[in-house]
Amino acid sequence: MIETVLTRRRTAGWRIFTRSGWVLGVWLLLAVLLGWYATLIPTFGPFQLTSISKNSLPLVYLAIGQAIIVIAGGIDLSLGALLLLSNVIAARFMEDQPVAGVLVIALALIAGIAALNSITGYVITRSGVPDIVVTLATSYIWSGLALWILPSPGGGTAPEMRWLFTGSESGIGGSFVLPMVMMLIPAVLVAIWASRSRLGLSLYAIGSSSTAARLAGLDVRRAKIASYAIGGALAALAGLATVAITGTGDPRFSVGAGATLNSVAAVVLGGIALTGGIGSVLGVVATSVILIMLNPVLIAMGINSNNAQVIQGVLIAGVMMVGGLVAVFKERRS
Repeated sequence: MIETVLTRRRTAGWRIFTRSGWVLGVWLLLAVLLGWYATLIPTFGPFQLTSISKNSLPLVYLAIGQAIIVIAGGIDLSLGALLLLSNVIAARFMEDQPVAGVLVIALALIAGIAALNSITGYVITRSGVPDIVVTLATSYIWSGLALWILPSPGGGTAPEMRWLFTGSESGIGGSFVLPMVMMLIPAVLVAIWASRSRLGLSLYAIGSSSTAARLAGLDVRRAKIASYAIGGALAALAGLATVAITGTGDPRFSVGAGATLNSVAAVVLGGIALTGGIGSVLGVVATSVILIMLNPVLIAMGINSNNAQVIQGVLIAGVMMVGGLVAVFKERRS
């Protein structure tokens, strides 16, 4: 009897490890990278932790939103443009506003951009046009709209808004506690929703096989639209974090394009299959921070910034290839 219980516990423990092994691995890699970075610079303390955590926030939010969409079997190339749109609207209308007004604008932005991106999901489900085509088109629309709202960098936000995301009313210095809390709260909430709610589990089902999910009685269209709505809400949050960190709005297309590519890289490095149906959003939190840290680590090693960019790209491509090979091996084994 005792042996049976122990065997069941070992089996359950092994099952949990195999399901969460990649997530645990990327968090361990982040810890190792932080330890290594601490040995490369003269001093490492709260200031460095604050800088890393707050600068990672926009990418963390964007990667979580991208992760939900990819888990549902899609991909959104417009999330970076939605970040720009949120950023410039916030900077344009939050400047010189009281805290109450800033809060109302922030909530309206999150809800509005979630609704905007849910329309993208609706168009995809109704038209049958691939996600990559529709979202590439909408990325140009949102980027153009952002440029129309704020033709050049400018605007601002309330000091309290900057404090919420950076721990400092000026956005300089501050504490790493608030950025980490603001990083983990959305990640944990989305992870719990995705793994515990019926709609969240539907995302995994349609990502694995939309046909099987439909035959099982799941509302595939509703789940797909929900994934895009959540992606839009988190892109809006990323835009709010950006204006809080920089204190200004920036409508440049290159900023949004780079953010989109980094969000896809974070998703893949975080163990989420681009084919959908596999992975956890908790992994992308660690990989987003790793992507932000890679360039400073390489520069701290004495590598030229241009060469550091090339090495960073090669490292990301290499790890993505390893992740792809692992996924293929698992599929063949199953």
